[in-house]
Amino acid sequence: MTCPGCVEIHLSAQYVATLTGNMVRELTGILYHEMAHIWQWHGKEGSWPPQGLIEGIADFMRLKAKLGVSGNGFVGLGNHWDEGYAVTALFLNYVNDLHPSFVAELNKKLYDGWSESYFQDLTGKSVDQLWNDYKQKFHKQDVV
Repeated sequence: MTCPGCVEIHLSAQYVATLTGNMVRELTGILYHEMAHIWQWHGKEGSWPPQGLIEGIADFMRLKAKLGVSGNGFVGLGNHWDEGYAVTALFLNYVNDLHPSFVAELNKKLYDGWSESYFQDLTGKSVDQLWNDYKQKFHKQDVV
């Protein structure tokens, strides 16, 4: 029985069984990612952000905790900024480096709903401009 207002995080035993190397680090990374979801804003029904952005923000938090990103993330990898997880986390990290506290401010805006214009509002550039700049800068970058 769960308590009202409590949050549960479920781990796949099947996935955990496949972990190799530093399992504690990976499990800690998973917990950081999942805990980030608790503090994220998701907008309101009908104006939810792309799921890839939600997962990317959670992985960004994992990255900031120096726990890497989900899977094998390469800076500059990906075809679209909102692919999620590592691709979006590394892109958000790039934008956050250009505009400190960008991800926190973006999350704050997500309280009311979603708009691509938030990137323009917070950085002066559209998300497509930022993605193109990112891809151009890191297209040959190695693993994070």
